Amino acid sequence: MIGGEPVAQLAEMRVYCGRLWVQVGTSGTPEQAGVPPLKGLYEQMFLGQYTHSLDAKGRLTIPARFREALASGAYVTQGFERNLMVYTTESFERLAKRASTLTATDPEARAVRRVIFGGATEVEIDNAGRILIPEFLRQYGQLEGDAAIVGAGEYFEIWGKDAWDQELIGVTDPDSNAKRFTAFDLSAG
Repeated sequence: MIGGEPVAQLAEMRVYCGRLWVQVGTSGTPEQAGVPPLKGLYEQMFLGQYTHSLDAKGRLTIPARFREALASGAYVTQGFERNLMVYTTESFERLAKRASTLTATDPEARAVRRVIFGGATEVEIDNAGRILIPEFLRQYGQLEGDAAIVGAGEYFEIWGKDAWDQELIGVTDPDSNAKRFTAFDLSAG
């Protein structure tokens, strides 16, 4: 007898409790709870706004939370508003695959390909968490001194600080945003 219970009964309770803990141990996993784990695109979403300075060589420090997604490399290309767009290797490969299906006989398609491929370069993050932005892209993006790094979901943008300050006025205008979002169904369901 141990604590007033027969030894055989305690051993049986211990086995039973062990089985219950195994069930409890997996009950909170996404598979058991019916909640899919965040993977893929959502796992590597670029979010937020940061300000960093370009050094004299054209290197820009990448926010720490973006670095892991860029560990296998990245591509920087021209954006649409005199900014730069930074894609993970995987995202840029998807973009390149879609652009490669455009016909070379269409002048607009050729222009799109020139913007995507002619205005792009592959970059790597150095040990200090920086990428080197080539001179032609720094000139295109009018980058010198401080730069704004802005998350845009699948990619992030690099803006000259003054240009971003001007863009931010429009991005944060409540009336403009009310009009922009009328076409989107942003319900959580």
